Amino acid sequence: MLGAVTDDGDSFYFWTEENLNRFHGIRLLEALKEKFGEELVVFLDRAGYFYARDLWEHVSGERATETVGDSSVACVRGDGLEVWYFPSKLPELNPVEGCWDQLNEWFKHRLIPDLPRLKQHLARGISQINEPNIWNYLCP
Repeated sequence: MLGAVTDDGDSFYFWTEENLNRFHGIRLLEALKEKFGEELVVFLDRAGYFYARDLWEHVSGERATETVGDSSVACVRGDGLEVWYFPSKLPELNPVEGCWDQLNEWFKHRLIPDLPRLKQHLARGISQINEPNIWNYLCP
């Protein structure tokens, strides 16, 4: 499951039963563009399914990317979409991490016997999440 939180407090969750890969990262970006509009700035962590050349090429239309001092990619820009990456190993900067923490707390001490029931519980758990104010993360 992948998730996103907007500056308006809206949220979006993307479910797949497959192991996550770069194509899921691309599908998430396309779903976000479809749901929230053509002009987006997206902040992502550096998970392998987000931090991938295929995703950068999809966003920019080419393999060129902006780099920072250690040659790691900081930002990829395309038509109507900018993808910025959070620094490595700092999940406290990512507001979606707070959503996952709430979902983990909601699942605490629950035994889920099978995948269909897990999906039902996930849907209920997600509805209980209080989306954080992303500005508290981006501009502390």
